[in-house]
Amino acid sequence: MFFDSTTSYRYQKIIIFFSLFFLVNGCDSKDFINDPHKPKFEIIAFDVVQKELVIKTNLPENVETLTNEWFNDKVKIDGFDGNLTLIINDFAQEISQINDGKRVDVSLSFKALLERQSISQKKLIEGKVTSYGTLTGNFSLSEFDKVIQSTQNDLILRFTRDLKSKI
Repeated sequence: MFFDSTTSYRYQKIIIFFSLFFLVNGCDSKDFINDPHKPKFEIIAFDVVQKELVIKTNLPENVETLTNEWFNDKVKIDGFDGNLTLIINDFAQEISQINDGKRVDVSLSFKALLERQSISQKKLIEGKVTSYGTLTGNFSLSEFDKVIQSTQNDLILRFTRDLKSKI
């Protein structure tokens, strides 16, 4: 079966069009790209009307971004009365030398205040979570930066789980 040049040219245009369509859509969509290093947070629901996140300490950019994303996307409110104020009190990060490597220790202190004005009820939840990471042998600074980021991610995941367990 032979095609004339007009039919062949038409098929080439169709193939190029669909190839470009799939290429552009595949490269543009961020929804399908999963960062394997980003923690998977669980949804936490509070029986309140308003929520507020207060950060009273300096946080590394990664920790602040993860905390805000979690609070905005995964902390749900479904009540008729009350406020939730989540306060990040303290963050510490310490890098130390170990045998043939380095270790990073991170910690975070928090308070969650649940208030209901209609029944004059207050509940205070306090906690502190820690995490650490190590790297031994020969490694580059970028590899250690990945350990720091992974340890910070684990810290925020532990924080969210600890808060959920205390509700």
